[in-house]
Amino acid sequence: MEIRQALTTDAPAVTPLLAQLGYPDNAVDDVRRRLERWERHPEGAAFVAVSGDGVVGVIAVVAIPLLEREGSVGRIVALVVDESQRGTGVGRELVTAAEEQALRWGCVAMEVSSSRRRTAAHAFYRARGYEDRCERSAKFYRTLTA
Repeated sequence: MEIRQALTTDAPAVTPLLAQLGYPDNAVDDVRRRLERWERHPEGAAFVAVSGDGVVGVIAVVAIPLLEREGSVGRIVALVVDESQRGTGVGRELVTAAEEQALRWGCVAMEVSSSRRRTAAHAFYRARGYEDRCERSAKFYRTLTA
């Protein structure tokens, strides 16, 4: 298996992965456009896992500069492994690639949010050393309109 930077040409393979993650309303052209934006992002990256079966996973990570102290926090924006490949180490390798990239950007920590219904994902992150800190803080979300 190879972990490499995601390319716009990966859009046809990434689109069904996003559907498995719970986002079925993506068109390939929209995903291609977003991957192009990730390619240009100075402190953001998308990586894919490629095996003999083609693209079997994708992760996106971004560095968020801190104001209260030195450094940045790496944030996993999305992670999905093809359901036929889960439990084979693909996710672990993708997270490792994201963490290594975050270190190159000067990140001092990593964070990820995950829906409460994704209990298998929570176990995966805990096994990687991530702590559930929801009792210490809340996540708020608001849709912006022009």
